[in-house]
Amino acid sequence: MLTATIEQNGKTRMEHIFVIDCHSHLGQDVDGAAMMNPLAPGGTFDFWGNVQGKLQNEWNNSGEQTFTTTLNGSSARISWTFTPYPFTNKLYTALESLKSKHSDLKEKSKFYSFIDQSVCFPFQDVFRAKNSEALYRASNLNVSRFATRFPFSMKLIGYARCDPMEGQKAINEVTYARDALGLRGLKLHPRSEGWIDKIKSEKASNVMIEATKHSMPIIFDTRGKGSILAIGELIKSTRSLIQNKYPNLLPHFKVIIAHFAQGNIGDIEVYNAIVQPNTYGDLSMLHGEGAGNFFRDFRKWFISNHKEQVDGRKWSEYLLYGSDYPYFGDVHASKLIIYIINKLFFDSGGNIDDVRNILGLNQLKILPEYNMAQKNKNTQQLPSTLISRQGSREQIGSSYEMAINSIARLLVDNKIDIKNICLQFAESWDNINDSVLLTINSLAKKTDINVLLIDLIKDRISLMAPINQEVIWKALGFKYFNPEDRAFFASLFKTCYMATDQNKLMDCLIPVIN
Repeated sequence: MLTATIEQNGKTRMEHIFVIDCHSHLGQDVDGAAMMNPLAPGGTFDFWGNVQGKLQNEWNNSGEQTFTTTLNGSSARISWTFTPYPFTNKLYTALESLKSKHSDLKEKSKFYSFIDQSVCFPFQDVFRAKNSEALYRASNLNVSRFATRFPFSMKLIGYARCDPMEGQKAINEVTYARDALGLRGLKLHPRSEGWIDKIKSEKASNVMIEATKHSMPIIFDTRGKGSILAIGELIKSTRSLIQNKYPNLLPHFKVIIAHFAQGNIGDIEVYNAIVQPNTYGDLSMLHGEGAGNFFRDFRKWFISNHKEQVDGRKWSEYLLYGSDYPYFGDVHASKLIIYIINKLFFDSGGNIDDVRNILGLNQLKILPEYNMAQKNKNTQQLPSTLISRQGSREQIGSSYEMAINSIARLLVDNKIDIKNICLQFAESWDNINDSVLLTINSLAKKTDINVLLIDLIKDRISLMAPINQEVIWKALGFKYFNPEDRAFFASLFKTCYMATDQNKLMDCLIPVIN
């Protein structure tokens, strides 16, 4: 995470920003580009470490790790630091203490604590046509094998890819990618697949509607202004079709136009293609002073033309940070990021919310888990566990750490795998809390279980609870005295064990996973 320490009006506060790279690749492209193992030397995780190092060097050279600017009309001093995401950091610490095959994650992760997660999707892979079900079936399987397995699942957000010109095969592949492979978005690439002149076709629209049924964001690769405008028109026509035929799906229609800003600074037609309902712009390929120029120009155009009236979003809620790794490297990535967090960005009208939106929150909010009910398919009422720490924290740690230690033990003993992690927030999107929703694969049951970990009373009492069929997880957390949320907790406590030490906690978790 990126942490801003802000001194303003005699007070000091800290703002934690979860960082997501919305655009990277996994596999091996026909053009020779490759990223076959993100954790291998020179892989995606090393790339994040290099970006972090270049940002630190930039701060050392410019002196802008700390600077004074204006926030909300008054002077403020901002200092930037890198902070590990607490849950992941504590899990790595637990694994390190167990001296397991994952014990090196803690040491390695300190070099890439800045970028928390990354969206990854297939290249135009050399093995894409290996399976007959769909052109990109083998490629999607490859992404899924990484993105839904620990430790990659803590850092990667896997997207599928398909060729809409395959018609029903492509539609079926979208459903398979979401339901069977656990992939969370869709990548479309008109140029490399040869349908650049058919962008506005019915086949493309049908694939987008299928993705919308699963609340999967759709990212389009672009090359040049013409494709950007054509995709913009496709979004309009598909939105109209959804409004007429499937109005309940409209909130789940989310389309990202990649690479739109580079070469198009000041182009009003391109800006309008992005600033429409259900649409976002990916900033990959933009870097250096061009990035600074774009933010100033886009913000000024947006505000002066009252574009907030389009759908209630502010200017930064349309933009997503992306690296396009490995096509673009750590130099490009850092030279884009620095212009999202430097003094110039704030002096020209940006603020912390804008940074939070661009660097990760916009991407997070469009993922399926934050838009559709998260519950377990199993009709069985699985037991919850209330964890109460007995004794001093110095002796046995907090209840929250006890829960994480148990998860680490289950991983080491090959009882579970972690397929997915979702953050929880405290009432608003700018307050990340310590609670998480984990999709855990029980290796004995061969089934997925959504498990909520809540720190009920900090350090003292935590709750590990499978989300059963009749309850729904809320990304913005729960108010204990809200009637609806009281019913949620009552359901979790129908069958509940009490654990006061690590051994009891392990015993309590066995009925859930076996």
